[in-house]
Amino acid sequence: MSHWAGLTIYLVRHGECAHNLHRRIGAQDDTPLTEHGREQARANGRLLREMELDFTKLDFIASPLHRTCVTMELLRAEAALDPLDYRADRRIMEIDFGDDTGRTIREIAERKTGGFGEVNWDYVRTNGESVGMAYERVGRFLETLTRDAVLVTHAGVIRLIRGRVLGLSKKDMLDHHPPNGGILRLAAGSETYFN
Repeated sequence: MSHWAGLTIYLVRHGECAHNLHRRIGAQDDTPLTEHGREQARANGRLLREMELDFTKLDFIASPLHRTCVTMELLRAEAALDPLDYRADRRIMEIDFGDDTGRTIREIAERKTGGFGEVNWDYVRTNGESVGMAYERVGRFLETLTRDAVLVTHAGVIRLIRGRVLGLSKKDMLDHHPPNGGILRLAAGSETYFN
């Protein structure tokens, strides 16, 4: 069992962004938060504050993309923390959809370039990566955690972290649809969702 299995991980998906609004795959492209997404980030900060956690014992890490960093900064400000006192890590960036970035789910399905399902686990997108490759990347990140952490990341990465921590099958992992609001706590092999 990995050392991180004993840690508590708080997963936060970035607030709603322009690509979410138009049902486009943002992947590793940047897209700004909507005003609703900014409010979701602030609400998650209030929620974190209400959880009465000892923030001094938590690591705060975000994907380096704009939408996740802005979410982290708004969340931290709302939790009465220094907005910029966190670090970014490329290993928790969204799955790289390569040439399919910016397309809608429907467009991807019509092009038959691989959706999200288990059957596409090893499908490497043109100029991108497979879900399996991202799963390994996320695993390498988890191995570096040394204390409980708040992670602001993306839907695909949340699926993969949740799957690793809970020991889920590929299907169960990929069938999960993380919302843009709320906080998912993973601890002692179980999950609790707060919103």
